[in-house]
Amino acid sequence: MRQYLIKRLGLFLPTAFILTIIVFVLMAVVPGDPALAILSEGEASYTQRDLEKLQRELGIDRPIDVQYFDWISGQWFAGKLRCLYTFGISCDYDEGWKTVVEEVRDSDEEIALAAAQLMKSSAQLGDELKISLPAKIGGVVTGEFGNSFWFDAPVMKELGKRIPRTAQLAVMAIILATAFAIPLGILSAIRPDSWMDYSARAFTLAGISIPNFLLAILVLLFLIQMLGWYPPLGYVELWDNPVTNLKQMALPSIVLAFYDMAFIARVTRSSMMEVVREDYMRTARSKGLSERIVLIRHGMKNAILPVLTITGWQFGRLFEGTVIIETIFLIPGMGRILIDAVYQHDFPMIQAVIVIIGLSILTINLLVDLFYGWLDPRIRYN
Repeated sequence: MRQYLIKRLGLFLPTAFILTIIVFVLMAVVPGDPALAILSEGEASYTQRDLEKLQRELGIDRPIDVQYFDWISGQWFAGKLRCLYTFGISCDYDEGWKTVVEEVRDSDEEIALAAAQLMKSSAQLGDELKISLPAKIGGVVTGEFGNSFWFDAPVMKELGKRIPRTAQLAVMAIILATAFAIPLGILSAIRPDSWMDYSARAFTLAGISIPNFLLAILVLLFLIQMLGWYPPLGYVELWDNPVTNLKQMALPSIVLAFYDMAFIARVTRSSMMEVVREDYMRTARSKGLSERIVLIRHGMKNAILPVLTITGWQFGRLFEGTVIIETIFLIPGMGRILIDAVYQHDFPMIQAVIVIIGLSILTINLLVDLFYGWLDPRIRYN
């Protein structure tokens, strides 16, 4: 098992590295200038010099390989150094930069520069002067994705409170999907060509055919126009009001889980139908075991492997589906901020969301592979 784990981790790390390269390169070649988008807000006037200056501050005027290396290892930004003139000169970074700026915080050379500028300004006792100094913020390898162009704050500061909301939506959706789909697939497999089987097959066909965003719009129209009921939209934190939170998350979770219910039920039915025809199932019945024990102890144990694989893959896919669902149901999660970042050409935010979703999918697939190898020793031995 240890060798199997090492092999899987050996595939995980290069794949994650390739993911970051693809995401960064795609964002670099996308048309649009974030500096131009920021300066154009509110039809404000600006000059070519203003545009070039902002491009330098954002770091997008450098070669793409240099930008990628800085993005991975750390980025340089203009930190604000505050100097106070009392009976001497004392300097420190603004409160908002203390947690992210360390490299030049105690640099005597930079403080001396700030002090000289302060003295040249004919400062009086108690006066302050703020100047911009280079400051390095940790890169992707340290869990930092730089500064958001639009929010003018660290990306993870904005995403930190949104990731749990998206995770809650995805977890609730996969729990609903598996709790409904696996029993439905089993019942459909053990009673082929019955009304239950035909109903289950019709449900799976509809679930696979209807996109999530279309289903969400149809459900809202039906509830509001036909029933006159306005479902609770928006988001309240789970720890603030659990009841309201679950009411708000129930409908988007069901809509998000609809496709996964259908897909997992279809795979469960196919896998179970293959198992029930095996010789060991007939042998178990010939021993006098009840049908329930035969199905659960012997059937499900062997039929669950492909279902587990598909469920893990679907769980990772749910993080992609939240992009549209969160926008429709007004949930302030990663998906919704991704849409906003696309409109504002906020490349660091877009890169961070896509990389986090991609790493989540890779991590889930890794855990499924490890669990698969634990359930079936033949996998890890081969």
